[in-house]
Amino acid sequence: MASRLYSDCLVKIFGVLKDDHSSLHSCALVNHLWCQSAIPLLWEDPLDSKKLNGRNEKRKRYALVNTYITGLPQASHKVLIDQKIILPPVTRSPTFEYASYLRKLDLKCFFIAIQSWTEYSDKWSAKRTFTGGQIGLVIQELLRHLFLSSPRLLVLKVNVDKIGAIIVDILQNVPEARNCLASLKEFLYFAEHPTMEILFSQIAQLTGNIERFDLSIYGHTEQLINMLKAQKLFKELIINNRTNSPLGFKFWVDTDAGSVISKKASIVTYLEIENIFFPFEALSHFTSLVELNMFYCGSYNSHDWTPLSDVRLKKLKKISYKNRHSLYLESFGRFLGNAGINLSSITIRCCTICDPEQSYLLFTSIADNCQNLIHYDGPIGSDNASEFGQMLNACSQIETLCLHPSNKCCRLVENRIDFNPLLRKITIKQPWKMSKLTIIHGWKFTTDVFESFLQSRQRISKKISFYWNECEIIGNFDKVCLKYNKAGVLDKYQKLLKYD
Repeated sequence: MASRLYSDCLVKIFGVLKDDHSSLHSCALVNHLWCQSAIPLLWEDPLDSKKLNGRNEKRKRYALVNTYITGLPQASHKVLIDQKIILPPVTRSPTFEYASYLRKLDLKCFFIAIQSWTEYSDKWSAKRTFTGGQIGLVIQELLRHLFLSSPRLLVLKVNVDKIGAIIVDILQNVPEARNCLASLKEFLYFAEHPTMEILFSQIAQLTGNIERFDLSIYGHTEQLINMLKAQKLFKELIINNRTNSPLGFKFWVDTDAGSVISKKASIVTYLEIENIFFPFEALSHFTSLVELNMFYCGSYNSHDWTPLSDVRLKKLKKISYKNRHSLYLESFGRFLGNAGINLSSITIRCCTICDPEQSYLLFTSIADNCQNLIHYDGPIGSDNASEFGQMLNACSQIETLCLHPSNKCCRLVENRIDFNPLLRKITIKQPWKMSKLTIIHGWKFTTDVFESFLQSRQRISKKISFYWNECEIIGNFDKVCLKYNKAGVLDKYQKLLKYD
């Protein structure tokens, strides 16, 4: 009993280290019990690129794949040898059944690991080059073994076309291999292949408990929608349209996807939509939403924007909206006002602002309702200094500001807009926690006002980083920056060549 308790404690402790392979590996070398507790964690996602990047990364991938190949059943070894694939010599049987610990499979990481394995093949195959067919066979036998050995895959990322097709073939022809998908919690699809519809159909039949979807839409989507229908409680949803008509394809409104997802939307906490026309009124269904990202979702007219004013997402903490087309600040401002006190990050990027004179409403809404704001990246008018000051007063937690002019064209630089009134307001209000200020697209300011701002930071002993692009700066700016950088006030400063 004591030994069992000890083992359970070790598993929990090692769980904290699961992303630190080096430390976890050291723990595995302490003794037999520690090894038994650490090895499953080391091998639940061994091919993750983030864990392998750095010194000898190719060698590490080679060793991992080699271990899996060593553990293949004799029947797989025979299949490979019959195709003249020379396998590395086996000096001893594997200590553990490593494939049984696999819980996360990223096919892109898997493919990179196979490439590393073939590059090191000259060490045991007399520099013999693998053919494409031979590599495909190695992938097939390894995946079959992994799917049959792992009792449950929690994460599956299908992001390589040909390997995705191999998985579909395995699931169709080896029924036992499907069992490992019954516990799937996260599914990523980024592979354009006709057989993917079969994969969606298989997943829909096997599990209804996927919590996170990351889907790339390429075309026919009937089985994909059926897969979504089968799920009981997905909490995170990412949909990216990758068809040839990124702004014209209305996946949400022209298929059953919108109605299917809306019925389950009340438990979704993370929503990200890219290159798909998404009707703002649909947001009213996402009452538990914590983070919302909308990227390049096409052109909305004033009628499309109106429903946003009435959407209330009281749990929302982060919103990011980026588009090349029309933005109506009045609707957005009212939406922010309805979001409430939990909102901590706001990003608004748009090349065309239809009502730039309404930018003041953004700041009055934030000041009245979003006192926990930490990050603001969005438009502001040069005549919004008063409302901006109200926001700085109300939002004492603000850490980063990225300000771009509120005008009809975001990159309009012919008539520079005076940033001095806003910079003076920051100097007076002096946000205590602010550590980064960025200004982009067509501002102008004078060095003396900027120096007054830095002096105020020096008085309260708070460092600041400053970034800018496409700005007109009057005065000896470099001299002032160098002076306050040496004084330890201006932590970093840089002109940005590009700001996404």
